[in-house]
Amino acid sequence: MPSVSVIIPTLNRPELLREAIKSVLQQTPPANEIIIVDDGSLPPVDAAKLKTEFGSSIKVLRNEESQGLAWARNQGAMAASSQYVAHMDDDDLFAPKTLGECTSLLEADPALELVFVGVEGFGSDSDYFNKMQPIGLARVIKQGKGREVKPDLILFSKNLLEGLINQVPMAFQRVVARREVWERVSKLRLQAYQKVANLPSEAEAMNLIRGQLRDSEWALYAGVVCTKTALYNQPGYLQRCERQGMSSQPANLERHTLQAIKIKTQFFRASLSMQQFKNWKRDIRHSLAKAEFDAA
Repeated sequence: MPSVSVIIPTLNRPELLREAIKSVLQQTPPANEIIIVDDGSLPPVDAAKLKTEFGSSIKVLRNEESQGLAWARNQGAMAASSQYVAHMDDDDLFAPKTLGECTSLLEADPALELVFVGVEGFGSDSDYFNKMQPIGLARVIKQGKGREVKPDLILFSKNLLEGLINQVPMAFQRVVARREVWERVSKLRLQAYQKVANLPSEAEAMNLIRGQLRDSEWALYAGVVCTKTALYNQPGYLQRCERQGMSSQPANLERHTLQAIKIKTQFFRASLSMQQFKNWKRDIRHSLAKAEFDAA
């Protein structure tokens, strides 16, 4: 059977984390390991207690200071030992068959590099989320030339970035990927940061992906690297919508906008000097201009 590592970054949410872990353990088949990245929680996550309650599949990594979600996800993936990696946030849940369905798709098609997971919101503020997500998905599918092969499966080829360049809906931030694909995408991102900032090593480039609200960036680099991806267009990922998330806080709206400009500025500068981006240079430039206009 395919082996899966689920990476869950967490920060000061012990009870929600327990709910997230339970949803992973209820998967059919279950994950082989659950890697908790304690991103500076106070008090620290009690690894011994979690292992006693949930079993030996739990592994806990610890950052004394918060490094942000993008860093923590990559940190967990680098520690994973399974064939596939999946990511979830500590306040969300998986639907019971999500990992099985996504890994079955990957097992059935060796050319398929990763599966994005459809998202459904739950909680007191989920109505607006569930209204807007399908609109964003429809745009990505149309602009990225997605091809529906089944009612719940949409395939993308090299055009995926054209769909994601202006927006990255939540479903494209929820991924089950071959571990080597995650590493390949992450390596390109680090190489881009290293080249643009003229840094001597990828390790130093890692410092530049710290901080909040960088969650969407990985999908952009996946659009450059991957030639065959899929959207599992079912509510496999359940997103809590109760204003508990950092991104949903009103104070973060301006920070979101400015962070999007930083991400796209970095992306544009990489396109000026790196061969991997040449086919999308014009689209990247227009996307940055749009982000600047929206901010203004």
